[in-house]
Amino acid sequence: MQPNRVKALTSLIAFSCTSFMSANAIMPKIFAAVKLKLVKAMRQTIYGGRKFIWAGFWASVLTFVGVNFTPLYWINEKVKDDLLKQFRIKQHPDLVTVVIDDQTLRQLGRFPFDREVYAKLLDRLKEAGAKVVAFDILFIEPTPSDKIFSEAMKKFGKVILGVNLSQELRQNSGLEKQLKRLMIPLDFHIPLSVSGIMLPPKTLLEACFGIGFVFPFPDRDGVCRTLPLAVRLGKSKHVVPSLSLAATMAFFSKPKMKPDSVQWNNRKVSLGEDWDIPVLPPFSPSQFGFKSISFVRVLKGDFDRNSFKGKLVLVGMSASGLVDRLPTSTDPLAYGVEIHAAAINALLTGQSPIRTPLWLQFFIILAFSVPLGMCASFRQLYCLVISFLSAFFLAIVLSLLLVRLGFVMPLMPILISELLALFVAISLKAETQWRMFQPYLAKPVDEMLDAGSEKTRSVERREITVLFSDIRNFTAISASLTPYEVAMLLESFFNHMTEVVQIFGGVVDKFLGDGMMVLFGALSNQTDHAQRAVLCAWQMLEELNVVNWEWESATGSPLKIGIGVNTGISILGDIGSEWRKEFTALGLAVNLAQRLEELTKEVGSNLLIGEETYWQVSDLVIAEPLEFLVKGFEQPIVAYKVLGLTEKGKQIRRSILAARV
Repeated sequence: MQPNRVKALTSLIAFSCTSFMSANAIMPKIFAAVKLKLVKAMRQTIYGGRKFIWAGFWASVLTFVGVNFTPLYWINEKVKDDLLKQFRIKQHPDLVTVVIDDQTLRQLGRFPFDREVYAKLLDRLKEAGAKVVAFDILFIEPTPSDKIFSEAMKKFGKVILGVNLSQELRQNSGLEKQLKRLMIPLDFHIPLSVSGIMLPPKTLLEACFGIGFVFPFPDRDGVCRTLPLAVRLGKSKHVVPSLSLAATMAFFSKPKMKPDSVQWNNRKVSLGEDWDIPVLPPFSPSQFGFKSISFVRVLKGDFDRNSFKGKLVLVGMSASGLVDRLPTSTDPLAYGVEIHAAAINALLTGQSPIRTPLWLQFFIILAFSVPLGMCASFRQLYCLVISFLSAFFLAIVLSLLLVRLGFVMPLMPILISELLALFVAISLKAETQWRMFQPYLAKPVDEMLDAGSEKTRSVERREITVLFSDIRNFTAISASLTPYEVAMLLESFFNHMTEVVQIFGGVVDKFLGDGMMVLFGALSNQTDHAQRAVLCAWQMLEELNVVNWEWESATGSPLKIGIGVNTGISILGDIGSEWRKEFTALGLAVNLAQRLEELTKEVGSNLLIGEETYWQVSDLVIAEPLEFLVKGFEQPIVAYKVLGLTEKGKQIRRSILAARV
């Protein structure tokens, strides 16, 4: 290897090693910084937005209850009906419907037909190679031609007869034994049950391959959205299958039946809580192109022989005025044969939308509402609007996408919960902002306006109690933070402290950088203003423990404050220039309160109170007297270092906090 290449390679290796070592030294710091930022953001969002999280939670609860257990349920069902129109199932090639239409009635005469006609139909279908024939027609009363019809059924093989549900079982000789043969044993519970069924005559019952009930079970609003696949007969462990299930079982074989699904080979169909299946597209022959042939054409042999070979044939009625029509999720007027055709098609194809169970519906609503509620804690209003519109758009797109994939997501509850969460969150945000600004702006203005126009411009002397608070070593602490972090931490600190001030009846006069000036008894006749001020100061020290949870994660050290409280005669009023005024307090009592706050660091105390204040709260606090020379005062002043609260002081503090809650 040439010397230049060796030198270059050596330099490259040295540079790589140096870079790797530098990266090893720098990356932990970068990861630590990123981790700190994430932790701070999470803590700020979680702690600062707890009430907004609860807003989203209760919005979810109210929405869930409203759309499932109130009249809103039916509006929700209508919305789901429109959504389900996007769901498409291809028609299974082995399903054909034969309908008694207007053409059939014109040529064969008045309905019902002689049962010899149905025998001839079975003969034609057997010649064409049909595998299963299911009649969505009731054969209840015995007729002279039953024997001919029964012989045709035996000759064909797999014929399913429709039965109707009733209040009691016919007591025919040997009928119960035949019924048990045609029912299905299940080892799990099905919710729907009937006390009896109306069966065909014994001759037909013995000849048929199976039976299935044809009643469609519409919802309370008259819309047929689902079709139960089976019902329990009384207290029996056996169930009566629907015509759809019985026909499909005859076409395939007995399926694997579970409480939430039925399965043939690789075809699995999810079922609802009532062991039912949605009545969904492809739905009607006119709308979705079901293979349908006129009854009379089959009798005359006027059809393609391959149309029925190896097929499942469903025979029903579609003639005008012959049967009642029911609205469904996708068709305002559908025939019973179309309803059963849709159910059979879903069973044959294994395609059916998975409806959302109630417990999952609640968590989906929760997943949209809670984050949206948390977004209300953002400072900028446009962030909240963008979040809402994004969630709204996402819910619609996701619902349409999932329904195409076979999942029905509760769109209307999501949208309602989003609107409700947004309304509650904005209301809470407005209330929070009002509560934050009211102590030092809204309340003074309201108090002065209520007192009259002369009061708002007057200046007076009054005994009040003044509280000064200041963060210790804030300049050094803020030097390691960005301006944004300083502003956010101070905002959080002042939010907590302002809320405490409001609870104890104080008014924030002004913020002084990292400190604050609070007045008690300035705008209302508080005879206990000294007690309220001292108890407020002690509660501010307690609240500091909560603030430090966020503060320590940002600065690495706990926050400490000093508080000075003093009582005395002060000048109160609307003071300032012609262009800008503010309500404030002036005088020696105010100056002394500020000096006491400055002295807290020197004496190693968090709270110092003036002598006049102490005499008004002596039974509430445990305090140690101290003497100071204070600038601006000729004589030494006596102040008290507060060590704790007496039992009476604790009790009064608890009562004030409880009254606020």
